[in-house]
Amino acid sequence: MNPSQKNAAQPAQSKTPFEPGSITPRFEAGKGDPVTATHGAIEAVLGKLDLTAFQIRAIYYGNWLRDYSQLLDPKLVRAVGTPKNFPDVLSREALTKIVDVLAVREFTGLMAIDRQQFTVTPEKLGVYRPSEHLDNPKPANEKPTDPKSVDADFEDWVAPDDASLQVDPETSMKRYLQRGVDFMTAELNRAREAGPQSADGLRAFGSALHVLEDFFAHSNFVELSLRKMGYDDVLPWTSKADCKHGLPLVTGTFGGSDIIASLAAPLGKILFSTDDKPFEVTKPGVRYERDQIIQILLSEHPDPKWYDAHEAFLSARDTWAGLSFAGKVEQILNVIGTPGRLVGNAIGAAMQGLSTLFGNSVDDAQTTLGDDPNTSGSTNPSHSQLAKDHAEHPLHFLAGQLAQKAVLHVAQAMLGQWEQKNAAQAPAQAAAQYFTHPMDSDWQDALVREWAKNNPGLVKRATSKSELDGINKELQKSAQKALDRFKNESSTFLNKFDINSAKDVWNLITGK
Repeated sequence: MNPSQKNAAQPAQSKTPFEPGSITPRFEAGKGDPVTATHGAIEAVLGKLDLTAFQIRAIYYGNWLRDYSQLLDPKLVRAVGTPKNFPDVLSREALTKIVDVLAVREFTGLMAIDRQQFTVTPEKLGVYRPSEHLDNPKPANEKPTDPKSVDADFEDWVAPDDASLQVDPETSMKRYLQRGVDFMTAELNRAREAGPQSADGLRAFGSALHVLEDFFAHSNFVELSLRKMGYDDVLPWTSKADCKHGLPLVTGTFGGSDIIASLAAPLGKILFSTDDKPFEVTKPGVRYERDQIIQILLSEHPDPKWYDAHEAFLSARDTWAGLSFAGKVEQILNVIGTPGRLVGNAIGAAMQGLSTLFGNSVDDAQTTLGDDPNTSGSTNPSHSQLAKDHAEHPLHFLAGQLAQKAVLHVAQAMLGQWEQKNAAQAPAQAAAQYFTHPMDSDWQDALVREWAKNNPGLVKRATSKSELDGINKELQKSAQKALDRFKNESSTFLNKFDINSAKDVWNLITGK
C-alpha cells in the first residue's frame, strides 16, 4: 500500500485516546499509535480508572499471552514423545521459552518486581484454541490431523455437520461463539474472586478482555452495525441464513499460524542487534537474549552437536570473562580456530531453521481468498476476509473504538466488584451482553452513526470487495517482505560473524 492510500485509511478524528507507541500495527499485542487500535492501545483506557500502573500492566500481560498463545498451533507443535524435527516443528516447551524471552523484553518492569510470577509457563500461555480468539473452528480440510494427538490441551476439530457451526435462528449468531463467551466468563470470574492484588487474577482479567476485544475485530459486528444505520452497501461477509435477522453474526475460519510471520521483526531485533557481539566479554553466566533464543532453537535440533558447540562456546566465554589479560589471550585464541567455525555453523543452523519455520508459516498464510461469502451462500468467511486486525482495514479504527468502550464498561464492573459495591454489576454479565447481533443492541448506535458521518470515505471502501481483497494481498506481501528482511539480516549477521569474529576477539584482547 502506498503512503497516500495509507493516509486515506486514517479517520478524520485521528487524535484518539489510544496510547502512542511503536509496537506492531495490528489489533493484537502492542501499544499502538494515534491511528492504530492494538490490544495495548485499547486497554490504555484502563488508565481512567483507579488502577495502579502495575495492575494495568499485569492485566495487559494476560491479554498479551492470549495473543502469543497462537504460536502454539497444532501444525507447529511437536507431539510429546516424537523425535526432534526442527525446523518443521518445535516442542511446546521450546515455543513457550521463546515467548518468555519476548515477555522479558516487553514487560521488563513486571519482571523486575516479581520474575517468578511473570515467567511464561505452558500453563499460563496455553495453546491455540479457536474459542479463545472467537475463530470459526471449521477445519480447512475434511480430514484434519487430530490436534489432541499432538497435545491434550488443544481443542478438537469439529465435524462439518457439527451443530456449533450452525447459525442459531433466535440469536442470529454462530453457535460456536458461546464457547468463547464461556471461556471469557470463567476468566472474569477467576479474576473477580482473586482480587486486584493477585497477579494470577489480573492476568485472567487481561485474558478475558482479549476475547472481548477480538469480538469486534474478528466478527462482522461492525459491518452489520453500519448496515443497521442504513449503509446497505457495506459488505456483511456472510450470506443470508435462516435466522431472525437474515444476515447472521459470524467470525472467520483461521488456523492461527500466520502470527509466526509477525515474530520475524521482534526476533530479528534480538538476533541481529548491534548492541552486543557474540564474543563480547560479560560477567560469567550472563546470557544475551540472542544466546537464549539460539540455545532454545538448537536444543530442538535433531543433531546435538550444534547445541553442544554453542554451549561450549558460552562456557568458554564465561571462563575468559574472569581471566587476566594473558589468560584471555590464550583462551580466546583457542576458540577462534575450528571451534569458532563450529559455533558459527551452529548459529547458522539456528538462523536457517528459523527462516524455514517463518517461510512455512508465510506460505500457510498465502491461502486463496476463497469463495465470496457475500454471494456464495456461505456463512463461513475466512479470517483474512473478515478480520479488522490491521490498521489498513477501513473499519479497523471503528472496531477499536467499540472495543475500547466495552473494555471500559467491563473494567468498571470488575472494579466495583473488587471494591464490594452493592450495586456493582457482575463483570461476566457486563461482558456477555456485548455478544449479541447488532440488531438486538443499541449501545453502539450513536458511536457508529457519528463515526460513519465523519468518515464517508472509509465507509465507501468497506463496500468494495476488490478494495478489501487488495488489502489482504498487500498484507500477504508485507509478511513476505518481513521474512525476506529476516533472511537478509541473518545472512549479513553470519557473514559478519565469520569475517569479523577474529577481529572482534583481538579488539577484546587489546582493549580497542
